[in-house]
Amino acid sequence: MTIHAAGYDRQSEERGNGSTASPATQRAANREEAEKRGRAGADIVWVGHYSEKPGTSAFSEVDRPEFERLLNDCRAGRVNMIIVLYVSRFSRKDPLDAIPVVTELLNLGVTIVSVTEGEFRRGNLMDLIHLIMRLDQAHNESKNKSTAVRGAHDLARSLGGFVGKEPYGFEMVPLMIPNPADKNRPVVIQTLAIRKSEAKVIQRVWWTIKAHKDTPVSPKRGKGFPGSLTNICAQLEADKVPTRGATIGKRTANSAWDPTTLKRILRDPRIAGMQAAPVYKTDKDGNPTRSIAGYRILRDPETMEPLTLQCGPIIPRAEWEELQEWLDGRGRGKGQFQGQTLLSAMDILHCESNHVMVGHAKASAPTKSHYQCKPRKAAPDHHTGVITIQCTGIDDFVARRIFALVGTAEADEETLDTLAEATRRFARSQEAPETAGERRSLVAERADVVRALEELYEDRAAGGYKGPIGRKAFLSAEQSLTERLEHTEARLGTLEERSTPALPIMEWLPEGYPDVDPLGPGSWWHGASVDDRRAFVQLFVERVTVHRTNAYRPNAEDRVKVQFVRSPEPEEEDE
Repeated sequence: MTIHAAGYDRQSEERGNGSTASPATQRAANREEAEKRGRAGADIVWVGHYSEKPGTSAFSEVDRPEFERLLNDCRAGRVNMIIVLYVSRFSRKDPLDAIPVVTELLNLGVTIVSVTEGEFRRGNLMDLIHLIMRLDQAHNESKNKSTAVRGAHDLARSLGGFVGKEPYGFEMVPLMIPNPADKNRPVVIQTLAIRKSEAKVIQRVWWTIKAHKDTPVSPKRGKGFPGSLTNICAQLEADKVPTRGATIGKRTANSAWDPTTLKRILRDPRIAGMQAAPVYKTDKDGNPTRSIAGYRILRDPETMEPLTLQCGPIIPRAEWEELQEWLDGRGRGKGQFQGQTLLSAMDILHCESNHVMVGHAKASAPTKSHYQCKPRKAAPDHHTGVITIQCTGIDDFVARRIFALVGTAEADEETLDTLAEATRRFARSQEAPETAGERRSLVAERADVVRALEELYEDRAAGGYKGPIGRKAFLSAEQSLTERLEHTEARLGTLEERSTPALPIMEWLPEGYPDVDPLGPGSWWHGASVDDRRAFVQLFVERVTVHRTNAYRPNAEDRVKVQFVRSPEPEEEDE
């Protein structure tokens, strides 16, 4: 009978070197085993390699697409011999989970060959017993390794060590410290130290952004804006600045600078000298992936102050917070398009179908400056074509609506609420960058704790934490989360108690108002820069909606709806 042999290889860690269990080594050994059998007289045909993506585990519940493809080919009769370097490459699951698959393969007439451990065939009871014993050994090896690694990581973390992949800008340095559990056996932990070559890249990027971040975006045809992430990446490539992959990687040795990766590096609180843990994205089933969604700053449980890295920051924390504010402003509807128009770059100007409207400034002909929307796709509830409105008309209308509200002598409840929210926003704008950054981080921390508490209660309602041990675990988790929430709320309260400056209304209103034009010559508005005017508008305006022009809406006051800011609901504040 002709033997149709296939090799299967898998590696649970992403190593592409020539280690004894690397994928390349496994493939070579599997193919050599098949050829050796052919030289010995067997009628054997090599079907090919079934190679999992590096990093695929046979112990966890990670999908193994190549293994599934191999099983299907065995079921279809295309493969009747599977060759592996070790049985552990085949499976590290509990034998009770692995035996049904093994039994199916043996019943299909498939012979399982381990290059190092022998051959396992149907009809030979001792072969089956040996295979089950080997599967059990492989499972226990992984189980014990997982337990040992987890214990070592927990001990390292408790002693202030760093566990995980070193972030860009840093390298790991071993440090020997006393073991609190055994004074005669010191422990070596890994700590983060600044990698000077990568730190210089981060500093260069920030200095470039800082130099251009307040410059109006008006790139020339064929030339990018020097302060954008895309252009910075292009310049790094042009200057042959190596990526982390090009420096120490193997499979990523040819990687290039990418705006998404660069943005993730700049978002990392560790470059500002703060300890942080990555937050990973989840798949459609809610399972964590390897892609980083963001970072959570680690804090002292009592004071809620950020824990700091012993090596210090790459860029000062206050400047990092300034960088985060700039990154927050990157996105659709937040750029400065073709010059300095008042209502662009704030993400508040939309057409009636909720498309962002962008400004087109004409310095040589101000009356031709206009805003227009850019529909992304046609839909039944979207208008066709574009909606356009002259800048001078809508800018004047919005500004006068604000001054009418600010100068109201007898304010109603809604106006008082708008003024209160504007005061809160004005106070935020006067905060130091590090204070504003701490507030954002604390709000994220609060949301994370609330979500964890909700999940805890949902698990309890679904029948979890039964019995005295379960109840004890539930109460302990509830107490820990509740204390975290209380400390977070207390710290936010401390920030709220700091002095809140009053709105400088008298500076904005001209003397003699309302008999004097608040936009006319000599007024604050008339002499203010575009940036100052934008900041003023953002204090009071949540949204401006522009409708299409027609016989019933010929003018700005008929086409434009201004929605003023309102105080957020307590549970949604600062979200």
